[in-house]
Formats: sequence, structure tokens, C-alpha cells
Amino acid sequence: MTTAKAILCDWFLFMMSIPRTEPMTKVQKFTQWSSVLAYCVGGGSLLVFPQLWSILLQLDFLGRTEGYLRLIGLGVVIIGFLLVISARSNHQDPIQGVILASIHSRCIGVNGVLLMLILRDMLPLSFALFFMCLDTSLSLITLVIWHRETEGASMSLFFRESLTPILKCRGVSSGGSIAAVFFVGLFQSFFWLVFVIRPDTAQYLFQLDDFQGHSIGFLAGVFFTLSIHGFYLVANANTVNHSIVPAAVFYRIVFSIPVLIILYLVDQIERNLCLALFGFDVCVSIVILIFVAFSKKKVLAAVTEGDHQKLLPSGEKENN
Repeated sequence: MTTAKAILCDWFLFMMSIPRTEPMTKVQKFTQWSSVLAYCVGGGSLLVFPQLWSILLQLDFLGRTEGYLRLIGLGVVIIGFLLVISARSNHQDPIQGVILASIHSRCIGVNGVLLMLILRDMLPLSFALFFMCLDTSLSLITLVIWHRETEGASMSLFFRESLTPILKCRGVSSGGSIAAVFFVGLFQSFFWLVFVIRPDTAQYLFQLDDFQGHSIGFLAGVFFTLSIHGFYLVANANTVNHSIVPAAVFYRIVFSIPVLIILYLVDQIERNLCLALFGFDVCVSIVILIFVAFSKKKVLAAVTEGDHQKLLPSGEKENN
């Protein structure tokens, strides 16, 4: 019991990069605290108090809209958590690569998808504009801080560092658990993106309730947050951020799975949707944990072999 507790504690400290080996840059500090306040706290309020957002943004809760809105809140909390992990990590190269890549994701990806949902009359304009303004403003502030802080900052340097987590597949070449996170993130990003474009397909496959009001757009928003999670897993894997490995399992077990169960039990989401998301998180967690265990065995085998070589006489070492 003590050993298991110690392992979990070490995993958590490693995931959160505690203690840090180097001081955080201004970009990292801003990303950390803006993610906590805007995404974790804001998303948490969306999850727990959707009625407040309904009043502020003049939203109508028809059909399953409230439950889907709570799921979006959960997804936003996890996005904030993943950005905090990226901002704090001591174990990635380039050190601010994921943060800079998030500028492309938020300014182009988020705004593009939300604009599509607005034009298709799937989301309320007030809700979409709020998140478009939030993500755009945080991205631009991040870019300004990076430019002022970085010596020799230029557009070519920005694109080189920000596109590394997107274009260079270092997660594959790293192998082990990092490669597992890369492929899981890649699959997650594109798989759920299909349902963002065609949420009616998800309704048919999962046998969900009929859409009412803007519930179809909020369901698409749920799938979009899942796709964004996949993007950040891929980006962190490509910067060889080892902290993302425990984080990819942690947020599913601690945040996602318990909330899904609770929302189903209080009849906020359909059983089939809960089972689909629950099953996906469980399967992904098992896959990553298997690769973690396998990687540890390889490391232990290498260490044991190295110790054995040290004990051999010099003549036998040369023969081996």
C-alpha cells in the first residue's frame, strides 16, 4: 500500500514538474495562470453552473442542451489542465513549443470550427463569439509576451518553434509510451473531428435523443473539445514531453470518467453517449499504461544488463 502510494505521488510530482529545475519564463507563467483562470475555473463554472451561462449568454436549454453544455465545460477544464502541464514541463524541446503551437490551434482551429458552426446555425452567436474572443485574445497576449521576452524574436523563429510540435513526428521516433500518446492523440483528434462536422452521424450511431434548439451544435462542441485534447497530446508527444504520459491517463481517471458517470446518473446525458465516451477513455488509459509498463521493463532489462557487464572480467567484456 505504501509503495503504491509512493508511486502515485512520484507520478503526480513528475507530471506537474515539481520541483522545477529551471525558473519559468514569462510566457510559461502567463500560460499557466491564464489556463487555470480562463479554462479550468471558467470551464468548471460551465460544468457546475450552466444556468449562470444561460443567463449571461441568453441560452435556451432545450432537449439535452444543458447536459452537452456541462460536457463542454468538462472539456474546457481538461484543455486548461493540458496547457498547465505544457507550461510547467521541464522535459520538452523546444521548451515553449506546445504553447506557441496553441496559438495556431486557438486562432485558426477554434475560430474556424466555431465560425463553421455559426454559419450552419448550429450554435448561438453569443456562445461562439465568447470563446472566439477568449481564445484569440489569450493567443495574441501570449505572442506579444513571447516577442518581448525572446532575444532575436522573429516570425521565422516563431514559425520554426510553433510548427515543430505539429509537423515533426518526434513522438513516433521516441518510441515507448511517448509514441503511444502520439498515436492515441492522433486518432482521438481526427476521430472526434468527424462528429464535429457531422454530429447527426453521432446521433445515429449512438442512438441519441432527437436534437432540439441548438443541442446539435453543443454536441458538436463536446466532440470538438475531445479533438482538441488529441491535438495537445500529439503536440506534447512531438516535443518529447514525458510529463504528458501520466497526464493523459490522469485526466481521464480523475476528471473525465467520474463526471461522465455522474452526468448519466442525474440524467444529463444519454446512456449510450456516456458508454461511448467512458469506453473510449478506459481503452485509451489501458493502452497507455501497457506501454508505460513495457517501457519500464525495457529500462530495467537494460540496467540489469549494464550491471552484469560491469561485473564481468575485462576479457569476457571484450568477447561480449
